[in-house]
Amino acid sequence: MEYRKLGSSDLKVSVIGYGAWGIGGAPFWNNEGHTKSLNSIKKAYDRGINFFDTAPVYGFGHSEELIGKALKPVRDKVILATKCGLRWDKEALGSIRKDASRNSILEEIDQSLKRLDTDVIDLYQVHWPDVETEPKETMETLLELQQKGKIRYIGVSNYSVEQIQDCLKFGKIVSLQPEFSLLARDIQKDTVPVCLENDIGILAYSPLSSGVLTGKYDKNTKFEDWRSKGIIGTFTGEGFVRNIAKVDQLKEIADKEGKTCAQTAVNWVLRQEGLTTALVGVKNQDQVEENLKAVGWEPSPEHCEKIEEIFTH
Repeated sequence: MEYRKLGSSDLKVSVIGYGAWGIGGAPFWNNEGHTKSLNSIKKAYDRGINFFDTAPVYGFGHSEELIGKALKPVRDKVILATKCGLRWDKEALGSIRKDASRNSILEEIDQSLKRLDTDVIDLYQVHWPDVETEPKETMETLLELQQKGKIRYIGVSNYSVEQIQDCLKFGKIVSLQPEFSLLARDIQKDTVPVCLENDIGILAYSPLSSGVLTGKYDKNTKFEDWRSKGIIGTFTGEGFVRNIAKVDQLKEIADKEGKTCAQTAVNWVLRQEGLTTALVGVKNQDQVEENLKAVGWEPSPEHCEKIEEIFTH
């Protein structure tokens, strides 16, 4: 496994991170049950993954509990990252709302510490920007938690350049977690330069575009889960058809490299400037093994060029 320093922190994180969204299960995904989820976490640790990223909203606490339980015996050897700022009134997709106010964060931190069964969270991230709350209030609350020893470092997720800069007026953030993949490259233009300038590590989520870059779907695929609702990504209509055509070409390149489409897509993410870690979602041990094969190689120069050509048009 390869490890990289996360921004201005002293954390050295594995370049493949364990994305714990999927194991949370409903309302977003179907998981494969407690045992397979727990075994996938343990397998990831055994294979050198030390960075585990979760959030309260993943399965309404279920994901955090699984991560806490599986990693309790090796807590001092792993980096736990979770989030705040998304709340719910009932366990349903429609009830989730943004709230990064002081009162909300102070409630959430104690709930996450309990579910993760730990005294301190290594990286605490604001899940989505809350435009109703001033950045000053959010940042001052997080800095207070840091001073109390409940969290080690502060990060943000899904923040624009302007929102990152607003946060930096009040304190240090060490990471940004944006959507980033061959099919979602918006951060490359403005966001990556700002992160490099401010020593902010980038943790890419959805490096496989929620499964599209695995190559297992075709243009006629109809999603019945959250992917059909237009929350993030392009999973319907003409945009989806165009993306599938690109993925089909990527599959051909991957075959010539002796890799899977997914491994080639994650490998591309890891080769981009400013990137620290690709957070890859897994549901079982086999997927952990497959994801690890994205590390430690590079496509031929011709194939690198071809990939750029396919995904920049």
